[in-house]
Amino acid sequence: MRWPDYFDEQAPFIESKGWFADVLIEWDGRRYRPVFYDPVRLRQVVDDELASGAGIFREPNLVVIDRVTRDCMEAAITALIGGDFSMFPEPEWMP
Repeated sequence: MRWPDYFDEQAPFIESKGWFADVLIEWDGRRYRPVFYDPVRLRQVVDDELASGAGIFREPNLVVIDRVTRDCMEAAITALIGGDFSMFPEPEWMP
């Protein structure tokens, strides 16, 4: 896992936002970027998207966890790698 340099300093703010998508997983020769939401934030985003008239909500690599903390995200990543790892990899040209 590669965490951004700013993560530890911004961790309380990230948890309060209930959303994070800037950790990179390198597994089985590919790179993946999960999108973490807590249930409350996800509900808000889904409701907003549906109310906007789009009629659809779609988020590749969505992972819903209790709280958006490093511990919860690492536990989720460990569970994904140990089970059915079904995420879309980053394009090969991504640094």
